[in-house]
Amino acid sequence: MTIAAETDPPDYHQDLVAHPENLAIMRRIVSAHVDLWGFRELADSVTLCAHELLANVDRHTGSPHCTIALRRRPDGVRVTVTDTNTDSPTPCDPDWATESGRGLALISGLAEHFGTVIRRGSKDVWAEILTSRPSARA
Repeated sequence: MTIAAETDPPDYHQDLVAHPENLAIMRRIVSAHVDLWGFRELADSVTLCAHELLANVDRHTGSPHCTIALRRRPDGVRVTVTDTNTDSPTPCDPDWATESGRGLALISGLAEHFGTVIRRGSKDVWAEILTSRPSARA
């Protein structure tokens, strides 16, 4: 009998409805995967980016149905949210009293790279959160 060890945990992929009551569960799932992959120092940043991307689906796309994907990279984690709207997210410049509109600025500050890929009938909004560990960057 041969026992094969899995060398890398698989990427994570989940279809969901991005209503606010589901976001707490998704934050725990994202954080658990990031920890499992050995990037505990990135857990807060990846989780916050995932939360903001999912919250934007519910607020701005007209349909809360989406997919979240986490991809382990040698130097960090890429989070992608796919929704059914083809409008690119638009950064806002809210004043101090505005209660929303800072999500993309937060993602920009946490992610090494982020962007949008428009597809026929959908879009991917993604962010890459990378580690600063020298061994991962080498």
